[in-house]
Amino acid sequence: MANIPESGIYEKGKLDFINVLSEALKRDAGKDGIILYYIGTVKDLSRDGKKVKQLYIEAYEELANKKLKEICYDTVNKFMVNECRIYHFSGYFSPGETLVFAIIWSRDRSQGLSALPYVIERYKKEPTIWKKEIYEDGTSKWLEE
Repeated sequence: MANIPESGIYEKGKLDFINVLSEALKRDAGKDGIILYYIGTVKDLSRDGKKVKQLYIEAYEELANKKLKEICYDTVNKFMVNECRIYHFSGYFSPGETLVFAIIWSRDRSQGLSALPYVIERYKKEPTIWKKEIYEDGTSKWLEE
């Protein structure tokens, strides 16, 4: 396999996801019929319609890393895809910056496309990751999801 980092929590700036993409394309050429990428970014408006200045991400890394790897393991077994990786970043982020990056390699398009929503829903709920929105008006709020 190409030099693809393990799933996990990475401090902002410590993992170059463009390099990860490049390495992902080198993985076992011909084995994968589809490579799916999901990139989650910071939104500029909260659910309440407040203008977001920054989003702060904090994680209990040991447990979150374990959970992200478990989600990938379960995804490979449930959907029979070839491989899965999830990278979630921590630190302070401005609207438009990347927070999470997931990759699924699959021999078959339908398996890969079915697996992606499963990965997204699980990573949003299960790992020990906390998010705090910091608003333009100087207030802030820890998010429950």
